[in-house]
Amino acid sequence: MIYKFKENRVWRAYFGGERLDSFAGKKEQVRGRRPEEWIASTVTAFNADRPQEREGISICQNGENFAELIEKNPEEMLSKELSQKFGGKMSILVKLLDAGERLVIQCHPTVPFAKKEFGSQFGKTECWYILDADETANVYLGFKEGITKEYWKSLFDSQDIKGMLDCLHNHKAKKGDLFFVEGGVPHAIGGGCLMVELQEPSDLMVIPERKTPSGVELADIKLHGGLGFEKMWDCFNYDGMSSQEILDKYYRHIDENKMGIIPVVDQELTERFSLSLLRFEGEYELSLDGKYAVCVVTDGEFDLKEGSEVYHFKKSDNFFIPASADKLCFTGKGEIALCFAGNVNNIAEKP
Repeated sequence: MIYKFKENRVWRAYFGGERLDSFAGKKEQVRGRRPEEWIASTVTAFNADRPQEREGISICQNGENFAELIEKNPEEMLSKELSQKFGGKMSILVKLLDAGERLVIQCHPTVPFAKKEFGSQFGKTECWYILDADETANVYLGFKEGITKEYWKSLFDSQDIKGMLDCLHNHKAKKGDLFFVEGGVPHAIGGGCLMVELQEPSDLMVIPERKTPSGVELADIKLHGGLGFEKMWDCFNYDGMSSQEILDKYYRHIDENKMGIIPVVDQELTERFSLSLLRFEGEYELSLDGKYAVCVVTDGEFDLKEGSEVYHFKKSDNFFIPASADKLCFTGKGEIALCFAGNVNNIAEKP
C-alpha cells in the first residue's frame, strides 16, 4: 500500500507560503506563518508560542495518523533492520520549505551532542535541494576562519546581526542546487527559496537572534532550546573554512537534463540519509529492495502501480512507500524526490 498525505502546513517564526501555494497550483497565494509542509512526519514542531498545538504529525489521505501507523507496524513500514536500529522510529523527516524572508541564524546538534544534552538519539543534520529561487536568493553556511566562541557570544550579547551574518559564508542559491548542512554548522536560509529539506527527525536548534528579520520576538527557550544561555554555544562548530572549502564539502548542482535515477545526497556526504531524483517519461519500473521512501512529486503527472493498486499523482503530491512494497511501475511523465533513511545504493531500475 502507498500512503498519500493531507496538507500539513506547520507554524514557524518566519513568513512565507506563497511558493507552496503556487507549487500546489492554488489560485490564491497566501503569505503567512505556515511556510513549511511536513511530509510523512512523525515529529512534533517545537513552537514555544504555540506549545498546545502539537503541530507537525502527518495525517494520511484516509484520515489515519501516520505516527500511529509506524508505531503499530514498524517492521512492515520501515524494514526490520531500520526498525531495530532506531527503536521503531523513522530516522528522517522531509519538508517543503518556502523562505519568504531570511530565516534566523541557527545551529542544530550533532548526534553525540543531541544524545548528551537533549536526550535524543537524533541530531539534526539536514540538506536543502532548491526547487525554485529568486535571482537574489542566497544561503549562509558555515563560519569563516578565525571566529571564536567568545567573539560569537559577544555578537549575541550586543545583537549585532550584521556582524553575525558577516561571520558566515554567503552563497547564491539557484534551482538545482544542493546544500548539505552538518550538525554543528551555523546557517541561515536567505529569502526567495523553495526547497525540499531532508533531515534527521527532530526540531532541535539554537538561535542567536532574538528577533526574526520581520520583527517576531523569539522566546528565550526557543533561542537556547532548553540548554540555557551558557551551554547553547557548545552546539556550534567553530572550525572555520574558506568559501571554496565550504562549496567543495557541502555543495552540489544537479543537471536538470539527466533522466532516470540521479543521486543528490549519497554516502560521500552522510550515512544518515539519501536523496535521489527519479525523472522518467513513458513507462518506468523501480524496486526499492526492501527500503522505505518518502516521496515528493516535484513535476509532472503519472500513475503508479504497486501490487494490484493504481495511484494517481501530480506535481506537489507527496507519499510514503513502505519497506514492504512490491515492484513500482510508473506510467506518465514526472520528477520525484526520493528520500531514504541511510544509504541506498542498490535501487533496481528498469526504464
